[in-house]
Amino acid sequence: MTLWDSVTGSGDWVLDPGSSSIWTDENGDSIVDEFGQPVNSVFVAGGGLVSGGDLVTAVLISLFTDAAAEDDDKIPDGSSDPRGWWAGDIGSKIWLRARDKPTPTLLALIKNDCERALAWLIEDEVLASITVETEFTRPTMLGVRILLLRHDGARIALKFSRLWESI
Repeated sequence: MTLWDSVTGSGDWVLDPGSSSIWTDENGDSIVDEFGQPVNSVFVAGGGLVSGGDLVTAVLISLFTDAAAEDDDKIPDGSSDPRGWWAGDIGSKIWLRARDKPTPTLLALIKNDCERALAWLIEDEVLASITVETEFTRPTMLGVRILLLRHDGARIALKFSRLWESI
């Protein structure tokens, strides 16, 4: 199961989270889909993923798994650890923005990071289109809205009001 900690801005895969409140925003409210349903409804506490939530799960893993840094990327903690998954090209580079200033350039960078992380869903014909919108939800907090369009015309919207926060 994927566990996202909105306070620290980090996620991890765990076997037993011990909590039913998994995906929350800065106020502790559940991250919701376009119908107002909590995204964490695709999970069973202590039991793993529920079938049928695979698209949302794919988006969450794609966004919140650290993609490997390139040689020319600046690692925020000053180390030489490029992170990333050893078995392939997965995840996003949102983690590289940890020390960036809240500027319009940051909005564009994170939008691009999200689009690149989710591009495989278009390439593999899972989705017809993906729209990513970024905004500052507070002066030092960045939110993202992801609009997913299936080939049958069905739409799914995910909103993360605290995707990034300056330190």
